[in-house]
This record gives sequence, structure tokens and C-alpha cells, in this order.
Amino acid sequence: MCTKIKIPALTLSRLFIRTKPKVSTVLCERTYNNNVRVFCPHKGYKQQRKDTGAKTYLLGISTLVAASFGDFSKEDEWEKHIDDEMKQEELKKRIGMCTMHLHQAEPHLAKPHFQEAFELLKDDLSRKRGTPIPNLKIVYLTDQLGNIALQLECYREAIDLYMATINGFALNGIERSNRTVTELFLKIGQIYAILGEFKLAEMTFLHCVGVTTLELSKNDNPKNPRVITLAGLAYEGLGKLYLSMNLPENALNMYHHALQFAETIFHPHDPQIPVLLNDLATVYEALNDYDQALETVEKAISAAKIGNPSAIPSIMCNKATILLFKGELKTARQLYEELVETCKRLYDSETLREVRANMKILEEKERAMSNNPYS
Repeated sequence: MCTKIKIPALTLSRLFIRTKPKVSTVLCERTYNNNVRVFCPHKGYKQQRKDTGAKTYLLGISTLVAASFGDFSKEDEWEKHIDDEMKQEELKKRIGMCTMHLHQAEPHLAKPHFQEAFELLKDDLSRKRGTPIPNLKIVYLTDQLGNIALQLECYREAIDLYMATINGFALNGIERSNRTVTELFLKIGQIYAILGEFKLAEMTFLHCVGVTTLELSKNDNPKNPRVITLAGLAYEGLGKLYLSMNLPENALNMYHHALQFAETIFHPHDPQIPVLLNDLATVYEALNDYDQALETVEKAISAAKIGNPSAIPSIMCNKATILLFKGELKTARQLYEELVETCKRLYDSETLREVRANMKILEEKERAMSNNPYS
């Protein structure tokens, strides 16, 4: 008895493609005697952006004014500023080393640097009362380290880092409905799905759907392309999740929404379109609607030839698998054998492993059929 298990691969690449905004010096202020202002990040006063001249202004505050606050001195503030600068530089250094080793396919060398950087952020990961508010530069570096944790498959650490990033944004006055925050929740949802924590993943994706749907319901015309993209990714995440949970009916609905958003915002030849069509074909296969699955996978192949040629072997493998479970064993075998040669030529080891695993299922079915020719 063979069991069919097919879960589309989770891809996070679209979430990583984000230009890091230029962050100016962010300091907090409160007014003293109408005209004198003291900037104090770790006191948690109202956040405002100031140019770099604010640093010089801070050092020029008189001892009399600083002393009048009792628990605050310019020396304390300067020490905090120096600590932040040193922390930022060390984080940048460790993240740079991690990135270099990952580009060189040396994750074992990247991991020690990641652990050093992770240790630097331990106070931000387990905040206590009185923990200084992180400045935005450190918050963005925390997000970058979360991406590295994800590449190193340190999933729990990635969740902690992304949650610390969300909290850091909140402490700096950035709302949870902000689009950057929604991207972080999408990443967290996808990690929960990888870990098999399906309920947490579902709650996280539904939060993203709610936030993006609310924004799209406003009377802005035209709709913001980034919000449409995030909504599509949230529905795609739910589709993959429900398929993993063996709920193909729910997955079908989610993939239809994801495709609708993708076709609205992306170019007709965008590489994501054939990926979504291929996943949708898998859903139809799970519903035993093989004719619709084959029709959809053919659309995926046509779209991939123009927009995403590198995905063709994987999509062809899916087509062969649909034929396999439809009962067209000879056609499936022929397609699998062609794919073995193609994958070897393209050095596509991942698809090759999938092809060989499915060929074992094919061989079992062929043996069962030869033993019982009337079945």
C-alpha cells in the first residue's frame, strides 16, 4: 500500500526582496522650561526623527539642565549612545560574515558568527521592565539576523528574532498594521508551517489576511501594489498550509484567491504565476480531479516556458505524478525517465530526488498491477 504525500515547497524569496530604508538618528524628547529639550532614547519619551546634529546638541546640554531631571545625566546618555554604536558595529560585522559564508555555501562557518550576533541581542529577545528601547538601526539589523537564521534553518531563533523586530518597531511607534510588520508575520507563519505547528501558522496567516483585506477595502484608487502582493502571499501561505493539513477543499479556495491577486499585480510572465498554477494542480490532484489537475499543470508549463524556465523540471515532475495516480503508468514512467536525464544535465538534485522517490511508488503500482491484471 503506497501513501501519496505531496506538499509544495515553501518559498520566502519574495519577502526578502525589500530595500532597507535609510534610517536617520532617532532620539526621544521632552520639553523643559519651554525651550530646552533633552534627548533620551532609554527613557521612552515621544519618538521624533532628528538629523545628526542632534548628537552635538545632546553633548552641549548644560550640567544644570541635566541634573534637574534627577535620574538622568548627559554622561548616562552618552554611554548609552556609545553602547548602541558598538553593538551596531558588532552586529554588522557578524551579519556580514554570515552573509559571506552563506554565499560561499559554508553554513557551518556562518553559524558561529550567527550565534555571536544572537547573543548580542539577548536583552531585546527577552525584554524586561527597564530594558532600554532599541533604536531603529538595531531593529533592522535584528530583522536581517532573522533572515540569516532562516537560511541556517535555525527556525526557533528566527521566530524570536522576527518577534523582537516587531516589538522593536512597536516601541519606536510603528503600528502592527504597517506593511513591513505584515511581511514579518508572513515569515513567522511560514516557519510555523515548516515546524508543523499548523494552528499557530493558520492564526498568523489569517492575521495577515485580515490586515491586508482591511487596507484593500479602503476607497484608495488605485490599490497599493505592495498590499496586493502581501495579500496574495498570505492566501498562498494558507493554501500550502491547508494542503499540508490534508484539507484540499480549503486549499483550493486559498489558491484561487492567491492567483487572483497575483494576476492583478504581477506581469503575465512573472515567475510566481507558474509556481501558483503548479501548486493549484497539486490541490486538484489531492481532490482526485485528475483531468482538472492535468489541465492546470499544462497551463503552469506554458507559463514557465516564458517566465520561469528553471521551474519546468519540477512542474513536469508534478505532471508525471498526476498521471501516476490517475493510472496512466506507462506515460508516467516515460516522463519520469526523461526527467532523470534532464535533472542530471541541469544538476537539479532536488527534483531528481523527488523523481526517484515517485518512481518507487510507480514500481509498486506496476508490481501490484502485474500480480492482479484484472484490478
